[in-house]
Amino acid sequence: MAKEYLETLLGTNKYARGTQLILKERVLNTFDSLLRYRGLAGVEAGQKLLDLGSADGALVEVARKRGLDACGLDVTDRINFETDAFPFEDASFDIVTAVSVLEHLFSPEVFLKEIIRVLKPGGAFILVTPNWRFSAKIFYDDPTHLHPYTPKSTAFLLRSIGFENVIVVPWLVCKPSWMWRVPNAFLLARLLPFRGSSSGLIPEFLKGQSKSILALGVKPGASAHGAKS
Repeated sequence: MAKEYLETLLGTNKYARGTQLILKERVLNTFDSLLRYRGLAGVEAGQKLLDLGSADGALVEVARKRGLDACGLDVTDRINFETDAFPFEDASFDIVTAVSVLEHLFSPEVFLKEIIRVLKPGGAFILVTPNWRFSAKIFYDDPTHLHPYTPKSTAFLLRSIGFENVIVVPWLVCKPSWMWRVPNAFLLARLLPFRGSSSGLIPEFLKGQSKSILALGVKPGASAHGAKS
């Protein structure tokens, strides 16, 4: 069902190519900010990036334009994220991303262990998933949603698999980093009056409403991804 649902979704206006490239540029900028906020090297040319749940490949395209060696993997590549090994060698990637994937898996154990395997020591995993605290009423409107998460359960899951330097913050796209560390940051993100895609006539400080989680974990070991100097 997941493959058929994705193929249907890719045919909607939401996945118009121009729109997706603009959105994924902002997504990659936000990932870069989170990495630097956590004291790591940001998204830089020459790095190897794997985007899981790559859909139409827009994030991969944006990353390649920035000089990264990027590739994607999704159900359309005939892989089952719950049971299958990724077709990559150990310690291959500096960054692995997964936007709106975790909630589609009954059990994420194999998926996360494969991410640990293909990351270089010190490499970073970044995920985005709905925050059950704010999305409970609509979470199962998507028939492929299987497993909800909260900030607490997301952090616990990443640490239990073996990730270090874990941080879980609101999914605020292209917002100042201070918004990640204020008290009740998730509530603040929820209470912003407008979504980030709202009209350009709306001031930026009123935009960015989010019901989702942004999380980062680092594979233990020597820093291949690198800390900021």
